[in-house]
Amino acid sequence: MQALTKKQYLTLRAPSEGDFLAARERLLAALPEDCQLTLPAMQSLYPVLHAADYRVTATLCPGPRGTDVVRVEPGDTTGQLFGACLDIGSTTMQLELVDLASGRTLAEAACTNSQTQFGTNILDRILAVKEDREHLHTLQALTLADIRAMLDSCCRKAGLSPEDVSAMTVGGNTTMMHFFLGCDPWLVFQNPYAPVFFDPGVIRASELGLPIAGNIFCMPAIANYLGGDITSGLLMTDLDTREDLALFLDIGTNGELVLGCREFLLMGAGAAGPALEGAVSKSGMRAEPGAICSIKIGSDNRLRYETIGNLPPKGICGSGILDLIAEGFLSGWIDSAGNLQKDASPCIREVWDDTRQRNLPAIIYAYDGKTPLYFTQDDIGEFLTCKAAAHTMVATLLESVNVSPAEIGAFYLAGGFGTHYDLESAITVGLYPDLPREKFIILGNSSLAGAKRLLLDASCRARLDRIREMASYVQFGEMEKFVENMQAARFLPHTAASLYPSVKRRSARP
Repeated sequence: MQALTKKQYLTLRAPSEGDFLAARERLLAALPEDCQLTLPAMQSLYPVLHAADYRVTATLCPGPRGTDVVRVEPGDTTGQLFGACLDIGSTTMQLELVDLASGRTLAEAACTNSQTQFGTNILDRILAVKEDREHLHTLQALTLADIRAMLDSCCRKAGLSPEDVSAMTVGGNTTMMHFFLGCDPWLVFQNPYAPVFFDPGVIRASELGLPIAGNIFCMPAIANYLGGDITSGLLMTDLDTREDLALFLDIGTNGELVLGCREFLLMGAGAAGPALEGAVSKSGMRAEPGAICSIKIGSDNRLRYETIGNLPPKGICGSGILDLIAEGFLSGWIDSAGNLQKDASPCIREVWDDTRQRNLPAIIYAYDGKTPLYFTQDDIGEFLTCKAAAHTMVATLLESVNVSPAEIGAFYLAGGFGTHYDLESAITVGLYPDLPREKFIILGNSSLAGAKRLLLDASCRARLDRIREMASYVQFGEMEKFVENMQAARFLPHTAASLYPSVKRRSARP
């Protein structure tokens, strides 16, 4: 396995009378034909050559055209090769500093994406650029500042300089990659949906003002809503090589889904995530300290919860909401249509909802001081709509190739949702099919992991090309029976209870 970049130690003949070959040409003559020197490397070339008596190490990195010599160091440093991988999420960004010789992560950092100053919703940021193009430059600058801060932090921890980083691989959805590169993302969301790029190619770090020596590799997108975060994630699966069918699902603000094997890859995307991430409820919040992240209803019919950081509750995040609905259903607090059963628990009573300006049945699941934290009947309805959309995307793709859930060999779950949410709760509400649990494979942040894999294995560039060539994009809204199937999926776990035998066994209902 060959890393994306490499180093080559050179012993060059020093210039002399009658041998006045220029330093650049002298260096390139000792390297493969397709090599070219970047301007920053050329600017430092003479001092390095002179100080090292023409014994130097060249760092070679795939460039926009051929191979770039991105750095020349004195002496033999071939044992020191480093890269960085980055995931640009709409809410959170993560970076890892990697030793390319050993594959070991030397340091990692994460931060809230500073773009959230313009709104937590991506569309808010796009509209901000539409109103004032200067906002595009501001959004890009915020992203680059976040990256520099994380890079500096990781390099300090590892005892390195950003100049030691010979390449950076970047995953992110199509809109985030447009902001990262300073390109207007309006056409990601606007008909005819032809954005500035799907695959921006290799970018020299100096063009973005990033302090690393090497180049930047942006994971290519497949479609507007199937971005580089998804292609990167697919590197962490075997969908494109396996004999039997497998599914890949990444639920965030949107839900992205891939079904396939070595013969084909069928892909689609749709709005599925806001309610599943906690945005549906007045007391919903991100997964931060003080958020209720887990709920159980015991045999004594009492509700118990856990908060992030074991702090007093401030609200409820997506994993807590998922547990609340699942546990409420299993305990008889919520019926299959999503209706609260007022006599099932003292926790269920009417509350005044300021948002909707009326009294609503609700589950009071905790108190923020003396203020009740509640989840209303309307909140349940919105949750079920989002859950139904995610379920129906899976069901529709399976129906399109005439296979049942039982024929799926593996179900890969990516992103924060797949990592932090209780699998049993997700199956109980009908979000995922009721498959043997060993078929579910939790990938975590597959966008970041795939970016790291590319750093360590240059052959992944060809694999990314193959994945894009195999991909067929599905418009769910245009598929027969999609809306009809969504209505059936708005129930707990589904109108066809036979699809969920394990849920039936665990339910309190006769």
